[in-house]
Amino acid sequence: HTYLYHLTRIDHRHNFSVYNTVLHLGSASPAQKAGLHIESLAFIPQLFLSVFAIPLVCARRDLAGTMLAQTFAFVTLNKVCTSQYFLWYMVFLPFYLPYSSFIRRPRLGLTALGLWVLGQAAWLQQAYELEFSGKSTFVPGLWVASCAFFLVNCWILGVVVTDVAGVGSRRSEEGSDPAAGGKKKR
Repeated sequence: HTYLYHLTRIDHRHNFSVYNTVLHLGSASPAQKAGLHIESLAFIPQLFLSVFAIPLVCARRDLAGTMLAQTFAFVTLNKVCTSQYFLWYMVFLPFYLPYSSFIRRPRLGLTALGLWVLGQAAWLQQAYELEFSGKSTFVPGLWVASCAFFLVNCWILGVVVTDVAGVGSRRSEEGSDPAAGGKKKR
């Protein structure tokens, strides 16, 4: 029941997801409740990436990095995405960051962090106008902010997957073996 509930869950408030506006507009019209909608199919790319594609490409190279990528994909593609969901993948950052492009290339890391924060800030500004000022900001404001934040997260996910998929060869070049806990090869 826990997992099946998420197929039908509709939570259109405080939701960073790209599906937020679609969920809100769909919840306003009881006539549209019957039938299959795009938000009902949201789990397909989420399931494909987080359960199949990412583990197949990355799991043998770096388990913690793969878990970060899986969780990041799950949260990014989820039809409900609130702030506490970000904690789900942040717990894996200490395992990933030492070998990441974000640390090796500080400009990339600062750009990713800045865009991630700006994407949230833009969404939160639109949500503030909606909830506290009473302005209807669903279209285009909140929808555009959700799309921008989604695209930033997709780009970051791409960098993470690229890093994790290549981490085994990079660690070998640095003289460490990931299977030996990062100890120097002799």
